[in-house]
Amino acid sequence: MADRKDDKVDKSVLVTRRSMLEGSFPIEIGPNTILHPECRIHAHKGPIKIGSNNLFEEQSVIVNNTDQTMVIGDYNLVEVGARIKAISIGSRNVFECKSSVALGAAVGNDCVIGAAVTICSGDKVEDNTVVYGKDRVDARSCTFLRNFLTFTCVIRRGGQ
Repeated sequence: MADRKDDKVDKSVLVTRRSMLEGSFPIEIGPNTILHPECRIHAHKGPIKIGSNNLFEEQSVIVNNTDQTMVIGDYNLVEVGARIKAISIGSRNVFECKSSVALGAAVGNDCVIGAAVTICSGDKVEDNTVVYGKDRVDARSCTFLRNFLTFTCVIRRGGQ
């Protein structure tokens, strides 16, 4: 990772050698966040502010292609190959492998975006929502515990 003088990265953040912070705008990363190898954070057209206690796994990609500040909350898990372009991501979310959140979408708090699910531009994922499957079925009434990896859900099938 090249030195980026305008970035604010807390001293407790683990930025692996092969992860990349790129772009012309500053990137701020809160305490206890981990960036695995090949994780890429691109601040191309605007700044990025990432909260505390986040985990960005291998080949995850975060991109800000707007002039607004992209804000990612606390305690998020971004799994292998997930891509986030939305400028508003809440806290305590899980973005499973190869999921994608498009520019113009938003994700609230305590949500799970399932493996390979795409959240399209204009979509807003409300708090406590699980989105899964090829038809993007959503389920609400989820109770999350403080440990963001442990949760129980009441699942509703699409259309029922």
